[in-house]
Amino acid sequence: MKRFDSIAARVFILLLCIGKLAFAAEPEKAFAPEFYTFQNGMGFKSAEDGIKLIKNLGYHGVGSAKPGDLANFKAACEKEGLKIYSVYLGGKVNAENFSYEKEVDESIESLKGTDALIELNVQRGKEPSDTQAIAMVREIAGKAKAAGLRVVIYPHDKFHIERVDHAVKIAKATGCDNVGVAFNLCHFLKVQPTDDLAATLADARPLLWSVSLCGADADGKDWNTLIRPLDEGTYDPSVLLRQLRDSGFKGAIGLQCFNIRIDAKENLTRSMQAWKKHLGAIQGK
Repeated sequence: MKRFDSIAARVFILLLCIGKLAFAAEPEKAFAPEFYTFQNGMGFKSAEDGIKLIKNLGYHGVGSAKPGDLANFKAACEKEGLKIYSVYLGGKVNAENFSYEKEVDESIESLKGTDALIELNVQRGKEPSDTQAIAMVREIAGKAKAAGLRVVIYPHDKFHIERVDHAVKIAKATGCDNVGVAFNLCHFLKVQPTDDLAATLADARPLLWSVSLCGADADGKDWNTLIRPLDEGTYDPSVLLRQLRDSGFKGAIGLQCFNIRIDAKENLTRSMQAWKKHLGAIQGK
């Protein structure tokens, strides 16, 4: 009996080792985030026309929807089997109070039951304070949580919260587990051009739930140079993608299209081709 127990133990150890080796040999899953376009890239006659086009091009859906257009884009996405990723909303903070768009409640109700994000920019009022920013985000986050939704603070140039690290600070201060932050390449290059990208992303983890990119000039100063089709500009988007991969980012990535003046179909077509090129350049490398 003792000999049988010894053999069984050895077999068990051998199988355990084989299992570990098989697990170690399993190839790492390729970095392949879902890719969607911001609504500001959808310059078409109707939401339905735009959604059909982006589906054919390979986009996964639409994000940063305008509150007034949310219902149409949500319905069009559902019809075509695509996702609505986020709605873009704003609030303003002063020294003693805050206010936010009346569409906040409507948007939260509309998105209830989805995994879409409430993207919230925080604008400067009179003598804006972090105390009021925290209170505002906390109030909206409470409403969002009741609907099963998350909020991301959207850093925006010349707003009260314009830096990623400031957004992280406010998100943590709310004490809400459904509040995170967004990273927007164009605003990062505009506001934090000399900051270290890897350090910024590392500081934002694990609250980094939303990322957007676009073509851009590394030394761009305005939106004409900082928001371009993804196949233009001197900034290499694969640098950001590689940093996101290495940091363990698991979310979707959006295409910022604000102020791009070429035909919407051309921009979305070229940008998808560039996306595949940049993503392929870092997969497995």
